[in-house]
Amino acid sequence: MFGLGNGVANSIADTLGQDPGSASANSFNRDFNVGNFDSFGGDVTAGKFTEIARFKVPSSTEYSFGYGRASAPDNQGYLYCDLQNDTPDPVEGTLRLELQSATGRESTVVADFDTEKLDASKTDRTQQVPLPEQVSDPVATEDSFLVVKMDAQANDSVDSAESEIILPVTEYDLG
Repeated sequence: MFGLGNGVANSIADTLGQDPGSASANSFNRDFNVGNFDSFGGDVTAGKFTEIARFKVPSSTEYSFGYGRASAPDNQGYLYCDLQNDTPDPVEGTLRLELQSATGRESTVVADFDTEKLDASKTDRTQQVPLPEQVSDPVATEDSFLVVKMDAQANDSVDSAESEIILPVTEYDLG
């Protein structure tokens, strides 16, 4: 399957009669950092969502943003993001998580976050933003993309060497 779809998470859940967030067969919790993305960083523009990170979904897998369930906070993912320019100074604005088809013609906005609330603590999850698996959204299937965009407060540049991100995702192994 290519593009955005209901994916294996919803298929497993339907078969088992479960909430998709509780489907565990062949699913793996991952915390993406800067190095997990195919590209990370670049110029950002005030008043316009600009792509700052992209991950291409490999064959035999599907991905969704977040992991775990909100009803089980000890097992859900927590988002941390500290975007910096090359000075390094903070780059502030709105961070957007988006699923995008292989052609880029289809996309689904999963969530928007104020970056000022994302960098409180890298290690204390009580100060991080919870991000359970987003089961109401489609999954990114083979050759489609997990995309991070930013609407900056001012024109700036996100430097991958100075920035940090911990982005929870669920990977489904179809093989």
